[in-house]
Amino acid sequence: MLFILLICFPVFAADDDHPTTFVFPTYYHTYGIHKAGPFELFLFLGLSVQFSNPQGLACVRLDVWDDPDEKNDDDEVTVYGVNAGQNNIIFNKSMYALGVYGLDEPAEQLLKNPHGICANSRGDVYVADTGNHRIVRLFNPGDRLEFRYAFGGEGNGPGEFERPLQVALDNSGNIYVTDYGNNRVQVFDDSSRFLFQFSGNGFLRAPSAIAVTDSLEKHDYRSQSFIMVVDSIFQRISKFTRRGKRLKTVRMSDFGFTDAKLEYATLDYYNQLLITDSRNHCIHKFNSNLEYIISFGTQGDDDYQFRSPTGISIYRRFGQLFVAEAAGAQYYWVGTDIRDFRWENRKNRTLFSFRITEPSNVTVDILDPKGDFVRRVANKRFQNRAGTVRIFWDHKAGIPPANISRDQKIGMSRTVIPGKPVPDGNYTARISIEPTYSSRTYFERTVEYEFEVRQAQNVR
Repeated sequence: MLFILLICFPVFAADDDHPTTFVFPTYYHTYGIHKAGPFELFLFLGLSVQFSNPQGLACVRLDVWDDPDEKNDDDEVTVYGVNAGQNNIIFNKSMYALGVYGLDEPAEQLLKNPHGICANSRGDVYVADTGNHRIVRLFNPGDRLEFRYAFGGEGNGPGEFERPLQVALDNSGNIYVTDYGNNRVQVFDDSSRFLFQFSGNGFLRAPSAIAVTDSLEKHDYRSQSFIMVVDSIFQRISKFTRRGKRLKTVRMSDFGFTDAKLEYATLDYYNQLLITDSRNHCIHKFNSNLEYIISFGTQGDDDYQFRSPTGISIYRRFGQLFVAEAAGAQYYWVGTDIRDFRWENRKNRTLFSFRITEPSNVTVDILDPKGDFVRRVANKRFQNRAGTVRIFWDHKAGIPPANISRDQKIGMSRTVIPGKPVPDGNYTARISIEPTYSSRTYFERTVEYEFEVRQAQNVR
């Protein structure tokens, strides 16, 4: 798949002509390949495997790969992709080679129409073997997948399944399975012993996608514990406690998507929910309270477009995002974007408001009609939630910060005295935002908006 070609060299670029909630790495990171399809797979595996109905993805940093004395290898991850049409799993067994599970194994170890997959850093891998109504446990010692055992079987009792679709792991090793045909989620311990099940008091209907986080998660800004589940034939998202108590539910029709098909879900460092929609060919983004943030992507084969995206997984530490689609996969890093800029004069100050699509460091500079610097009203202000940002300017000038470079070509205007009110007129707000993942070193989104200063009256 994409994995070897895309996970080595961290450098980024912004493109003002495209949305930047997620961004492609530059050429030097991926040698220009941020999408992989049949040709790229052929280069590594020949004709032995072709993309056929790609489904779930899982992305982990394996403990066995880690050199504690080497920091430059910390972003080297293992990505597992379910290739359901050929009943196998494609993964990178090193940074330079691909491996495949499901070609030569004994019959009892083979998969049948698999869907979801999850994994941890210790090498444990679980697959929803949907066609066989069971969960398969594999192990990765570092360069291969080994069959351990399978559990389950067709039925509706505890530990039995009717088309299990997806799986998730918490940080204690507990396994969460969406039992699609039985309208429930089942939970097992790290020895695959049944613990409990929940259906929201009969609320769940054909649960599919699932994502889990808990307070033991190392790369979790908010240290929360909850379960996100998609159900109602891929149309509805619900948030549950770790014991299965329903906290909140939203439908995609609430946000104007009347024909969504929500496929797979993952949680990022801020516990924001990223979820693929194969009918609308995009990724939907929600915060941990299931408040809608933005949808990213459109239908097509160009950059920032998808063809029926399915599996999705993020490495929460660095924000490396992998997305499976109809005939391949794509690779992104977390970026950030600005939407809905507004301004309003309020007597002797101006209120700016705008939405950001990712927790970000925000800088706002005011420029006069000549483009000269007037005032920095926010300097890398950390906004720890996506959503609306509000910033006031008191219409006074200020001294240019030391980190404004000559290349920006904005010096203190000679007509403005520091600390004094500025005259009425047309000004520009230059807003720069950067994400808080490692991409912040390489990516920044900067936009400019014109506005008016009228001291004597309110102006919109």
